[in-house]
Amino acid sequence: MTKKLFERIAVVVMAFVLSATAFSQQGYEPIRGLGVEAKPVNNSGICLACYNGSMNAVVDADLNNNVNLGNFISVVSGNGISVKNNNSVYPAGYITGFNVDLGTSFITLDLLSSIRISTYKNGVLQESTTSGTLLSVPAFGGSKNRVFLHFKTTKEFNEVRLYQTNVLSLFSALNVYYAFAFDPAKVPVDNNGICDDIIAGSGVDGNISASSSFIAPLSYVQNRERIGDGDKNSYGSIVLPAGILGSYSVGVLDKNQVYPAGNRAGFVISPDDEGKLISAEFLKNITIETYLYGQLQDSKTLLDGGGLINIKVLGFGSGKQKVTVTTTKPFNEVRLKVTQTAGINLGSLKVYYAFEEPVACDCDDKVQTSGSAIAGNIVTGNNWTSGPGFLGIIVAKLTNLGAIVDNDPSNYATATVPAASLFSIFSAYATVGVNTTLPANTYAGFTLEKAANLIGISVLDNITVTFYKDNTVTDTFTGAGSLFSGNLFTLNSNKFYVGGKSTKPFNRMKITFNSGSALRIPQSYNIYNAFASKDDDNDGVPNCFDQCPNGDDSIDNNGNGIPDCAEGCTAVTDKSPVLDTDGDGIVDACDLDSDNDGIPDSVEDANANGKYEDDDAEGDLLLTPVLGDSVPNYRDLDSDNDGILDLFEAGIPVSVINQIDADHNGVVDANVAVGQNGIADVLETYPDSGVMKYPVQNTDGDDKLDFLDLTSNGSDYDLYAIGKSDLDDLGGGFISRISDQDKDGIQAVVDTDLVERGAPDSPLSPYAVQAKNAQKTSKASDTGIRTAADDIKIYPNPVRSGESLTIRSQQEGIYSLFSAQGQLIKTGQFKGNVEITNTLPAGIYIIKIETQSAVKSYKVLVK
Repeated sequence: MTKKLFERIAVVVMAFVLSATAFSQQGYEPIRGLGVEAKPVNNSGICLACYNGSMNAVVDADLNNNVNLGNFISVVSGNGISVKNNNSVYPAGYITGFNVDLGTSFITLDLLSSIRISTYKNGVLQESTTSGTLLSVPAFGGSKNRVFLHFKTTKEFNEVRLYQTNVLSLFSALNVYYAFAFDPAKVPVDNNGICDDIIAGSGVDGNISASSSFIAPLSYVQNRERIGDGDKNSYGSIVLPAGILGSYSVGVLDKNQVYPAGNRAGFVISPDDEGKLISAEFLKNITIETYLYGQLQDSKTLLDGGGLINIKVLGFGSGKQKVTVTTTKPFNEVRLKVTQTAGINLGSLKVYYAFEEPVACDCDDKVQTSGSAIAGNIVTGNNWTSGPGFLGIIVAKLTNLGAIVDNDPSNYATATVPAASLFSIFSAYATVGVNTTLPANTYAGFTLEKAANLIGISVLDNITVTFYKDNTVTDTFTGAGSLFSGNLFTLNSNKFYVGGKSTKPFNRMKITFNSGSALRIPQSYNIYNAFASKDDDNDGVPNCFDQCPNGDDSIDNNGNGIPDCAEGCTAVTDKSPVLDTDGDGIVDACDLDSDNDGIPDSVEDANANGKYEDDDAEGDLLLTPVLGDSVPNYRDLDSDNDGILDLFEAGIPVSVINQIDADHNGVVDANVAVGQNGIADVLETYPDSGVMKYPVQNTDGDDKLDFLDLTSNGSDYDLYAIGKSDLDDLGGGFISRISDQDKDGIQAVVDTDLVERGAPDSPLSPYAVQAKNAQKTSKASDTGIRTAADDIKIYPNPVRSGESLTIRSQQEGIYSLFSAQGQLIKTGQFKGNVEITNTLPAGIYIIKIETQSAVKSYKVLVK
């Protein structure tokens, strides 16, 4: 890679990262965790007796868990599901809905019309969708396809419900995965400016749809997963057998980001037989559509009767063609729709990938007398360039020749050929020479426009492009079978491009327009310019766009527009490829410590399944129906909600913590070098080694590391050890008051900064690793922690029935044990440690402690 290209890529990436960090929210963010409840509903409201089983799978941390609504006791109109967030109210303008599937059944427009989504605030109906306002990203047939059903709200809400509105709904197969709600204004916008930017990678879903009048059971999309796999050479196929009427569409949805208005968007396609061109009739039946959260934004038929078609090379030496629409509105989804009408057999269409790019994406490849990278001029002489003719009727003519090589792209020469003739005198031709010989593998040709409407691709049948080295022919391309064409996109122009890929060096290119032998009216063509695009490594990517000289530019697994061969990180996980949680310039997907808490993401993947979004387990299932605070560990600065931030439970010496986190907010300071992998260099054996100097701490040596352990020393709740026992509402040693505006995993009751990530002046863990000089940690000088050490301790909690419960205190006092209903069970005195014999049945109990200095109550769970 050249230094200039590397710098260009770096600027693009940094600009994109900085734009992404200005936003803090993912799209389609699940509503889940502590304080969120899912319940069955019907027309009368909540109906706990009408459903078999638990609905907690809809609000737990695993986004692949689901509830099947076929388990309703009675299949009647009005059955459905409610998801309520008791922690917060969502503002008007949020987008909300459900992620569902119908197994292998079809989701049709008729079915969608029988589904309603409603929002509520504290049990009061706010608004409901209609058949016109319920939007979906479609998925039809085949294996399970997840669908987003959603609408944009106009009122506040804290509950969203999904109902069936008639008994014809296929609710026996409807699986509900989760509800979601997000602010569309906070979803990142991709402004990376990369040409042919493939829409692929993690967070990109493929989808398939069909018309509601679809009657083509033999039609299908084959290998649809390849359309979004990040490989520009793999493809899925839309198959429409002969005689079948109907429509099919394939699309890709980007859940992570929105693409701006004004860019081009579309697909790379080719006919099933790459040796032929796509017919004009086929083009009339292809439409490109863009959507934003299910709402149609732009739609364009490729050949709309007005001749709006543009053809230019995409992949040299293949039949790939690029079909696009120039967008007028933002979008996060692109669909390619193919409609087969009576009398038309479209057969099979290969779909390689979806892409977006700036309209200005073009190589500086025009041959001009000045102002271009390729200098050249018209080659004159009877054999090279024809003249103005005689009246333009009896013989061909060519006028305004200089426009072909001037530096005004809107100027053109005009070639006119008369009615049918077999004589060369009735051909018009022009030759352009270049000052420097062009190498083999150069794609070259001419930009043309049919003076009348472009009736069909048959216009190519009577055009020939010939390459020469001086006076010797090197390559000839004739008609639709030989002339290369590709890159179809709709513009307000009839322009199309003809040419070929050279097999030998050449320095002249000639275009010839023949009248042909068929009877027809005289034909006119406008010639705008000649062009030549070099491809030195013969990989199908012109030099001006080639980011990997001598490498494969076609593989971009993470879909960020930079080929894998040109970047260091190509990871594809469920971490976002666009968000940069800690703002260190490294997107989460490539960041080994996404939240800069000193604990590698791989360690925060607590279940070691390679997925990061499902590691969210604050709480205790004995005390709470579901676990989690909605922020997964790799982005959570307090992964167990014990009031001690992960950085301070990571096992890093306090002396080092004081250097890398001066304000003790739980986030490694921005001025600390993180290298290329996102881990602070000072914490690694050497920069970017990925090997930590300090093993993540496990004070009591049990099966939980301290940052996930509520009792790091094996007996005392960490929350109590820092003097925050008053925040334990459930007696489980964790904070269950979920309020987290800045989405950093630190709850508002202990978060000293509700806007930015982190909580300055947070307490260090009493069990933090000692400094290397073996002096005492700040525990000895921290008044709050010292006071907490003298506080009353009750452990273990939870406690098994039959095991003793211990009270530890530095003071004398009296304890009283009550049932959850307030009945006194036992009382006694204590001084120092005292054990209470426990023969209680499972349940929740209250212990009241009275000393000279305080009166406190603790909840105790007996298992």
